[in-house]
Amino acid sequence: MKSTSSAQHGTVYDPPTGDTGTAKTEGAWGHIVLSYTLDPTTQVLSYTIVDKSWDVPESSVWGGIQDSINGCSTA
Repeated sequence: MKSTSSAQHGTVYDPPTGDTGTAKTEGAWGHIVLSYTLDPTTQVLSYTIVDKSWDVPESSVWGGIQDSINGCSTA
């Protein structure tokens, strides 16, 4: 997921490895900061919007995450 979202959206993860952390994406349209947690036992990945540009709709954030998930299934 990290490599797919990095390639598709330029997302930077802190820390770059691990099951929890933050994901930051920036572009001409603004920025998005998410916290994430992966439970390796259940394989459940959870995201929370921490900060985003005011004009970035939440639906775009969740759509971008879905695009990255879809990219993983075809990779």
